[in-house]
Amino acid sequence: MSKNVKGILGEQFGKVGPVVARKFREENVYSAYQKKVFNPRTEKQQIQRMRFKALSELAHGFACGAIFGFRTAAKGTNLSPRNLFQKTNWPFVTAESTDSLHLDYTGMSVSVGGLSNVFFNAPNFDIPGTVSVSFNNTGAPCQRTAGDRVFIYVYCPDAGTGILSEGVEPSVKSVKLMTPADWNGLKVHIWGFVRNQGEANLELGIPAGECSDSQYCGSGNIG
Repeated sequence: MSKNVKGILGEQFGKVGPVVARKFREENVYSAYQKKVFNPRTEKQQIQRMRFKALSELAHGFACGAIFGFRTAAKGTNLSPRNLFQKTNWPFVTAESTDSLHLDYTGMSVSVGGLSNVFFNAPNFDIPGTVSVSFNNTGAPCQRTAGDRVFIYVYCPDAGTGILSEGVEPSVKSVKLMTPADWNGLKVHIWGFVRNQGEANLELGIPAGECSDSQYCGSGNIG
């Protein structure tokens, strides 16, 4: 039985005859009621579910980076930033059997967009509890704005979460991030990208919040 708002002609929630009503983001969505739900337990189906579960957990762990890096790309679509993160990174979560899940961090993205990226070098872990990555602009295309800022995102698989750095101007040529004390000795993965933190550039067609495609910078252990 459905529940409605503002009378019989208002918004519906739940089952309305052969239709199920629900709210998705800002829209009212209706779908056919599925009376019989099949739940196959083949190995192929279990592998798919395992991959979906792993991606869902990754989207949760990458939340601050994924929402920041995919927000603009998700606008105007029926996907949330985290959903788009999962769709983009689906090819990099693989399995040949139910006990062989593999996460290819080197292929994953934490941002997508048309902004030009800088060129990141390998991460540096010389300062205890700190990750730093140098970069340069030499030879980069000119799809840039005055509001561009360079970020790194550091993810720790053992902690199941990550941290987004503060943005720096491209002229600084280095960005660093302090990690939590309980990450000491743990392995982390690092990505870098550029985001327009200023106003839209109408001449170049770059909206506010536009990102570059992220670059995987490397991995290492926190000292």
